[in-house]
Amino acid sequence: MGLEIGQVLWLKVRYKTNIIAKYEHPMLVAVIDIDEDKIEVIAIDKARDKISQLYNEANHFLDSDNPKEKVIYVDSYAQLNNTLTIEYFPELIKYRKTEEKLSNNKLEDLIKDYKMYHNNNFIPDERKVHMTKEEILKLNENN
Repeated sequence: MGLEIGQVLWLKVRYKTNIIAKYEHPMLVAVIDIDEDKIEVIAIDKARDKISQLYNEANHFLDSDNPKEKVIYVDSYAQLNNTLTIEYFPELIKYRKTEEKLSNNKLEDLIKDYKMYHNNNFIPDERKVHMTKEEILKLNENN
């Protein structure tokens, strides 16, 4: 496929059924499903000026240091309360800023928390979004 779990794509996406991001956000590749020809991503956002978000059980804190990360540049949080899937297509690679991945321990903790959140919490239908190749290309045509 070319993409790997733990890499980050910078994309404009639909967060909910009909809410489209105004600008590109980091999306961590969490699942690669070759059989279904899709990937699942986790939205990442900066923690600065949003410290209260770190107390929300639907968010997972990502320290940009210890070790110093190459895929996130500031302390951030991952949004666990969405299921965002994207049809896989080879050109998705162009939305990576680096081939680096989130460090192993942080990636393992994030994926574990993501799966646990999804197993133990109801994800409303409006937070389950699948985007086709055509939609991703259209939303990101200027990137």
